[in-house]
Amino acid sequence: MVVIEGYNLPDDLYYVPEDGVGNSWARVEPDGTVTIGIDDFFQKQAKTIRYVDLPFEGDTVEQMKAFATLESEKWVGKVSSPVSGEVIAVNSELMDNPKFINEDPYGKGWLIKVKPTNLEEELKKLVHGPDQIKELISKSIQKYLKK
Repeated sequence: MVVIEGYNLPDDLYYVPEDGVGNSWARVEPDGTVTIGIDDFFQKQAKTIRYVDLPFEGDTVEQMKAFATLESEKWVGKVSSPVSGEVIAVNSELMDNPKFINEDPYGKGWLIKVKPTNLEEELKKLVHGPDQIKELISKSIQKYLKK
């Protein structure tokens, strides 16, 4: 786990680089599918999530393209996908309990599960490992909090 200024980012996950839309993460599951959610920095900046708009099972997502919209009291933001593929599961619990994203962004707050189409190549474009994650979160803090 990488912890910087109170933001927790597990170092076994893959993250969309800062120039992507929103800081989303990907966890490659043992069966080869990928679980996707938003990171601790993003959820804390968004504050309390009130509404989530997710794709449907069977839809396709593209790497670095927006696939979901999150709304808080005063903010609406898009979430980009870390990988391309077919949506095979959607966290429908978030429709009634979007607060799970704030309470447990790496667990109960996951957004979708994807059957990836080009995983090995796309993982190379993502941030992974403690050193890269520290750099990513430091840049995000600089860009969004210390203007």
